[in-house]
Amino acid sequence: MRGSTLTCLLSIVLFFPVLAGAHGLEGMHSEGYIVDVIVIDLECDENETCVSRPNNVVEYFGTDWCEECPQVEQQLSNFSNNDSVIISHRPSPLDDFWLQGSRDRFLEVYGLWGYPTLAIDGHYILAGPTQSQELGRLLSESVSNYSGVTNVSLDNNSLQIEGNFSELHIDVWTVYSNDNLTNIAAAHSNLSESNNVSIDGEKLIIVISNPGYIALVSGSTLPANDYTPDGGLDGLGEEGNSVQGSTIIIITVLLLMISLPATLQLIEIMRNNNQLEEE
Repeated sequence: MRGSTLTCLLSIVLFFPVLAGAHGLEGMHSEGYIVDVIVIDLECDENETCVSRPNNVVEYFGTDWCEECPQVEQQLSNFSNNDSVIISHRPSPLDDFWLQGSRDRFLEVYGLWGYPTLAIDGHYILAGPTQSQELGRLLSESVSNYSGVTNVSLDNNSLQIEGNFSELHIDVWTVYSNDNLTNIAAAHSNLSESNNVSIDGEKLIIVISNPGYIALVSGSTLPANDYTPDGGLDGLGEEGNSVQGSTIIIITVLLLMISLPATLQLIEIMRNNNQLEEE
């Protein structure tokens, strides 16, 4: 399919309004939100359906050095929900392979700060492998009703999409899977700037959004004890030996204990000075 022209009229779109609207919980979005998601299978035969619209999009953010990340990655590899699509992001510059587009999405679009993290439909966040176990339940209760795109045309690496999405942001992620990761984001294109996309992968995942910060709410009632803090901030925590929250508490207590004798001595000196002044 890569060398031929693909023109796909999305028949499923005809059952939805053409007008792109906001999705998800009312009042949850401070600025941005996801409007539509389209998946193009780059490896399908011409007689097959090469374009689809998932019910949900799951964006996974992890790193090569995150100790808790392999648990979530294994879960996503075994995930069998055909109504959802996964995008695996590598936003950390310390990884052997990372994308600036993924980093921008991690820091600027979602305002995230730790690994591993799942962002679901631009609505919910699951932090750490414990909360990630609730992904199946969350997806079974959530249908985003994406709409907006009416036609997709791919001619070699030139992508054209039609619909009512004026002034919206169009991200195109070229993805592939391996034994460890599902749909790794290998290339990123902004269709608002250029129609050229990378087709060196297995799928194209088109995410159309209202631009701006996307606020997420927790999709879990469980604590995120296994969530690595400060994993995404510039200059903080992006090392293989990331500092856990419990370690910070222990260090703080030790510092207080070390400084306690000097503090007591200072208080005693101040008391003696006060007594001398009174005499």
